[in-house]
Amino acid sequence: MHREEIEQYAFLYLCGARDRRLLSGRERMTYADFDRLIYITAFLGLIHYNLKMWNQYSSQFQNQLERLDLSFEMRSAPLHSSEYEDEICRQEQWLMEFCSSAPNQEAKEYLRKVVDRRV
Repeated sequence: MHREEIEQYAFLYLCGARDRRLLSGRERMTYADFDRLIYITAFLGLIHYNLKMWNQYSSQFQNQLERLDLSFEMRSAPLHSSEYEDEICRQEQWLMEFCSSAPNQEAKEYLRKVVDRRV
């Protein structure tokens, strides 16, 4: 079994039902879902699965990614502290929601420990 498959199984074990539906194609993934899942897999250190997801789904969101790239290129000043803080709050919210949607208490406790160590 390849590393990306091991990471994928680990992630699917830890994630909630909605994320499993998104990743299995039973529910349509939005750019916001993609952004969130890419962040969470990177945060958890599942780099091989993160790259697999990127390769699998990024073409669906090419327009959004190009607009994001353009907005960074056109930005003449760095992010304001409030914009940076908003982004951090959004990412923390993603992690809290991911932990709370874990399929069982054992997975929730494991995720909380991982998040607490890294935050």
